[in-house]
Amino acid sequence: MKIIDCSCAIGYKTVNYEVVNHENLLVREKVKQARNAEELLSELDFCGIDSAVVSHNTMADVDPDYGNRAVLAETVKAPDRLLPTWTILPPITENQYAPEHLFPAMKDNGVKLLRAYPERNRYLLNSVVMDELLGEIAAAGIPLYLSPSEGWQGIYSVLQEYPNLTVILHNYGLWSHSRLTFPLFQRYKNFYMETGDMQAAGEIKEICSKFGSERLLFGSDFPSNAIGGPLATLLGSGITRAHIENIAHLNLERMLGEVKL
Repeated sequence: MKIIDCSCAIGYKTVNYEVVNHENLLVREKVKQARNAEELLSELDFCGIDSAVVSHNTMADVDPDYGNRAVLAETVKAPDRLLPTWTILPPITENQYAPEHLFPAMKDNGVKLLRAYPERNRYLLNSVVMDELLGEIAAAGIPLYLSPSEGWQGIYSVLQEYPNLTVILHNYGLWSHSRLTFPLFQRYKNFYMETGDMQAAGEIKEICSKFGSERLLFGSDFPSNAIGGPLATLLGSGITRAHIENIAHLNLERMLGEVKL
C-alpha cells in the first residue's frame, strides 16, 4: 500500500523539541531530528513510507525566507519523494508574499502547500493583516498547515473569516482533542487533520464514523513524533482497507490535484 507522510520536518530546531501537550502547554523534549534530506529519507525507508510533505524548521526558528530556500535545497535531492512546503508572511510588509508574486514562485518550485507560524513570526493571521493573500489561498484550494501550539482561537478565527480555506491541523497534542476539533469538522468542509498525534485508542475510527475518512491525512509530524507510532496507529485502527487507503495517500493526492496555481 502506498503511504505518504503529509507532515515531516527537516533541519535542527534551536530548541530540541517543542511538543504540544493535552493542556496546550509546550513540552520540551530531546528527540531524533533529520538534519537533511538524506537523514529523513533514511527514516522514511525504515518505516516503509513512499514519500513525504516536508517543511524546514528554520521557517519558524530563524526566518521564513531562509527556511523556504532551505527546504527547496533539500527536497531537490529527491523530488520524486519529497514535496516542499513554504511558510507565509504578510504581503503588506514582505511584498514577495503577495499572491501575484508568491503563486508563480510556488508553481516554478513545485510548492502546493503552505504553512503559517503567526506568533513565531510576529503577525496576526486575519483579514486585517492578510485579507488579499488568505482569500486567494482559499480560492486556489491551497492547503494551509496550522498548529494550535500557537492557540486554538487563531484557528477558529481564521476559519470564521475564510470558511472555504483548506486547513490541515498538525501538532495538536496526544490527549483528546474532540471538543476542539469536532466543531471544526462539522462546520468547515475543508478542515482536515493529520494523524500524527492520534495515538489514543479509537480516535481515527471515531472520526471516520462521524465525519468520514476523507477528512484525515496520514502524517507523523516528525520529529515531534517518531514515524512508526502514528503508522502503527493507522494500520491498527480497526477501519476498513478503503478508509486506510484514503488516509494513507488518496486524500492528499486529491487535495494536491485540486490546487490551482
